Amino acid sequence: MLRPAKAGGLAVQVDPSDVHQTLEYRLDAEFASWLPIGLLTLFCGLFIFAMEIPDWPRPGETLGAFAAILVGIGLSVFALRRRFRRGKPVYVLSPDGVHISWSSSRKESFIPWREIKGIDTIDIVVWHWLARNPRNLHYNDVTVVLVSKQFYQANLHIKSLFQRGPYWHQTAFIEKGDMVQCALHAEFVGVAPQQLRGAVEVRWRAFGREPDRPKPSVPVVYAARRPGDAEAEAPGRKVIAAGGTPRPFSAWDAIKVVLPLIGIVVAGSNLAGIWSTDAQIQARVKKREWQEWNARYERERRELDEKLQKQREEMDEAMRRAFTRY
Repeated sequence: MLRPAKAGGLAVQVDPSDVHQTLEYRLDAEFASWLPIGLLTLFCGLFIFAMEIPDWPRPGETLGAFAAILVGIGLSVFALRRRFRRGKPVYVLSPDGVHISWSSSRKESFIPWREIKGIDTIDIVVWHWLARNPRNLHYNDVTVVLVSKQFYQANLHIKSLFQRGPYWHQTAFIEKGDMVQCALHAEFVGVAPQQLRGAVEVRWRAFGREPDRPKPSVPVVYAARRPGDAEAEAPGRKVIAAGGTPRPFSAWDAIKVVLPLIGIVVAGSNLAGIWSTDAQIQARVKKREWQEWNARYERERRELDEKLQKQREEMDEAMRRAFTRY
């Protein structure tokens, strides 16, 4: 019997005991959670410009404000796109094994269930030296599947240090004696750690001793799907989207989105001249007075220059006529 489970906060019909269901885990929920960050960054860029009205900020601040606006728009659009359009799965649990599409250098790494020697839950602490302020990053309750070093070297290892990235052996494939722990991060794909480990463990116990079989072509059905998805309605499909759909907004999520939006509207309307503070009105008046004074000064200077030029020309003409008589 199917029972509701949470996938990124959205209930889907997933039966943990049905090991023939293929589960797909995506980063959509994680990416969708970047929306408040994008909106806040956009607000900061607009706020910098609003603070300097009616003038422009200093060159460095202007560059930073433009960068914040562009980054904020980019993050917001990306997060909204991931909220309404699914990406590719990074973890897939099928009756054949664990499929990992974590590295951009490979389409997929595959671990058959019979190659897994054990399953564990660990905490990972990594010194994040690439950040502006280096610090420890903590990943708690990470599900790991243990494989032999021989299997890892033959099937999972990537020789290129550039393609592996700086934290390959600290967060993804962690050595433990003569074994390698292959990490599956639940927090990245928007599911509870216990749910991910339970799904892995029940399939390992069911298929861990089975010999390799040809990989079947299994069509996909998303249990957590948008209404009107005709492809998802096709019968006989066994793939379940677990953690693939971003969760609905909670009250706190709504606050984190609404507050930057209010700030963006306020700052944007201020920049558009719909409303202004008393200080901005006074600054505009002073700037207009200075512009008028400067324009009057330039006009009078040009008139004086023209008058002096005319006097010089008249004097030159008079001198020419006086000396040409003799």
